[in-house]
Amino acid sequence: MYESKATVRAEFESFRKMFLMLGGLLCAITGLVGVLNFFNAIMTGILSRRREFAVLQAVGMTSKQLRNMLVYEGLFYALGASAAALILSALLNPLVVNLLETMFWFIRSSFTITPVLLVIPVFALLGWLIPSIMYGQAAKYSIVERLREAE
Repeated sequence: MYESKATVRAEFESFRKMFLMLGGLLCAITGLVGVLNFFNAIMTGILSRRREFAVLQAVGMTSKQLRNMLVYEGLFYALGASAAALILSALLNPLVVNLLETMFWFIRSSFTITPVLLVIPVFALLGWLIPSIMYGQAAKYSIVERLREAE
């Protein structure tokens, strides 16, 4: 049986494309789960503290101050998650690369931080946008209605 160099290269290229496709798909799913978890954490925090927000406004906190507090909280979560991603990427990359290089002789890796840096503005935008929208929905009702509803 004859196996040409072109056949082996084509098989290797399809193997490489499979790894890229599966890796990209897994990264996309993980990213989507992360964004949904972030949305859920912000939304749950706002919904569970509705009475607290109404009481704060009843004793003199303005709507702008409350919105700013929620936006800063969202930005803190988003930028904290980005910092954790940067640190974990830098720490875990050598371990994972060494493991993959021992498993597959053809893998060569170079660490790039660009994808994490590109996602930081997206997370910051979500950290600002989600609390603003959620507060806008909660602020449709008067303070008295929100205090009465929370009881």
